[in-house]
Amino acid sequence: MSLNPFALLEGARAVDRLFQLEKKYSGILDGQDKEIQAIKDRLTKLEEHVKAREDILVAEAKGASAAVASQVASQHVAELSRLIGALQERTRGIGHKLLPGGEG
Repeated sequence: MSLNPFALLEGARAVDRLFQLEKKYSGILDGQDKEIQAIKDRLTKLEEHVKAREDILVAEAKGASAAVASQVASQHVAELSRLIGALQERTRGIGHKLLPGGEG
């Protein structure tokens, strides 16, 4: 079997093209790897930011609910105080009527 010099030269050119393509595409892949890493880093920062915003919203919601609960409770306490005061005045009035010398 004889080696054809043109075939040998053609094989060497093919190998050279493969090396050039490998060099070209490895550079492209390295660039894409860097871009992907940058996107991952950005996503991580965004997730941390969203978590912080969620924590703030939860704290604000808790504060608002506590304020509303306090207001509702104070309204009920005020209403109860008013009713108790009215009942006390009525019982005083009834008590004065039942005492000797009272009206009625």
